[in-house]
Amino acid sequence: MAGACGDDATPGAAGPSPSPPTTTTTSPSVPPDDELPRVLIAGDSVLAEAADPLAFAIEATGGAHAEFTLGPDLPRDEADVALWQAALDRTDPDLVVVSVGHWEYLSVLGDFAEGELLQPGTYRTEVLEPFADLLTATGARVLWVGPAVIEDAEEAEFVSGLEQDFRALAEERPAIDFVDADTWVAPDGYRETLPGPDGEAGQVRRADGIHLCPAGQVLLAEGLLGEVAERLDLTPDPAWVEDWQAGQEPEPGGCAPDYQE
Repeated sequence: MAGACGDDATPGAAGPSPSPPTTTTTSPSVPPDDELPRVLIAGDSVLAEAADPLAFAIEATGGAHAEFTLGPDLPRDEADVALWQAALDRTDPDLVVVSVGHWEYLSVLGDFAEGELLQPGTYRTEVLEPFADLLTATGARVLWVGPAVIEDAEEAEFVSGLEQDFRALAEERPAIDFVDADTWVAPDGYRETLPGPDGEAGQVRRADGIHLCPAGQVLLAEGLLGEVAERLDLTPDPAWVEDWQAGQEPEPGGCAPDYQE
């Protein structure tokens, strides 16, 4: 790995690890029988939180379908590959929006602990390249979303090393585009609050310093919607945020202080 295995990012004591991922699929398991493009949103629990509003916004355009599937880290064995392949086979996507970061960080630490992927470049050749081949084998384009910076500086530095490899992969693969989640949820570095689409400041991060509050979910979904709309020639519904929010149950205290509650 360019950054994650370098001298400046030698793994040490792990920072705050993410809470167990919980999410639901955002559209039917049987693909719709029409010719509209399909978007597979796939990744870890941070992307999962933005996936519901993003899928809602994509569907609200009337020009595409969207579904989320949880894949906290990148495949490392045949069982992992089978799970990712099943999602691709089920959805037959035209575009895959993928993001992994802090669960992938834990998997990389596991690789080190088990004595695997220690040589320079092995993460790229044994994990990233095969995964890219898997995603693009059916002709789908990929929108790779770099992980958002988190509160814990040590873990954030290590994940930044992973992001360097993700960027390099996209630069070499014509079918893969890279965008940075920080563009929308951490434009000036990690912040607990940021202005929303309406200009009002809102809490964007949960108490664990990693995951997204509803306001952060909207910010990330809004940014990714623009990227998806550009690639699929969609026209976003200007009322999608209000419509999505109208269907959400308020969280305790506005954003649950304990992510696992």
